[in-house]
Amino acid sequence: MGNGRLLREGIQDGLPIFLGYFSTALAFGLLCRSSGLGLLESQAISLTNFSGSGQFLMMNLFNAGSFMLEIVISVFFLNTRYIFMASSLSQKLDRPESVAGRVMSGFGTTDEIFTVASFKNRRLEYSYLAGLIFTSYAGWNSGTFLGYLAGTFLPDVIQKAAAITCYAMFASLLGGETRRNAKAILALMISGGINSFLILVLKLGTGISFLISMLATAIIAAFIYTDEEAGV
Repeated sequence: MGNGRLLREGIQDGLPIFLGYFSTALAFGLLCRSSGLGLLESQAISLTNFSGSGQFLMMNLFNAGSFMLEIVISVFFLNTRYIFMASSLSQKLDRPESVAGRVMSGFGTTDEIFTVASFKNRRLEYSYLAGLIFTSYAGWNSGTFLGYLAGTFLPDVIQKAAAITCYAMFASLLGGETRRNAKAILALMISGGINSFLILVLKLGTGISFLISMLATAIIAAFIYTDEEAGV
């Protein structure tokens, strides 16, 4: 297959991701505007992070008044899954020794991109991967830009409602997980219980409480889930 054909295949496979990312990023752009960020600041977050869940978490912790270090550590641990996804994809690269290829797959790997690329029963050519990643990347960044601009004419109540998008997104992910394994509900209860105890009883900040409850639940879940359930 020629590079042009591979690039077009990657773009075609990335179009559904583009649409999904675009609509979600609209809400992220609105959230940034309602949080008091400027257009350049909002766009810089999407350009450098490319992580929907991480960016929504970042803004919600920012709005809760968390310290910068708390935000950085929390987002880092939330995004650690991408390290393993990118490592897995790099083994399927047509030239796995290429530094440029590893950098591209490392930065561009998200849950959706990883899923689509993993279903390819062949080596991943750079042209295909570039089309897939940058089409998705364009959807996320254009959505952020237009979402922020939409805040100039949308009613204030709609802009503030964008703050709940993070919770809606995680709720949808949780719903899909509970259909596969009811143990996710137990993990949710443990995480929520620890987080509530830290905030309401120990009076800790939102950022540090989230970080502690996330790490503690991950450790506990390692004993609850079997290797097969965890996908190991």
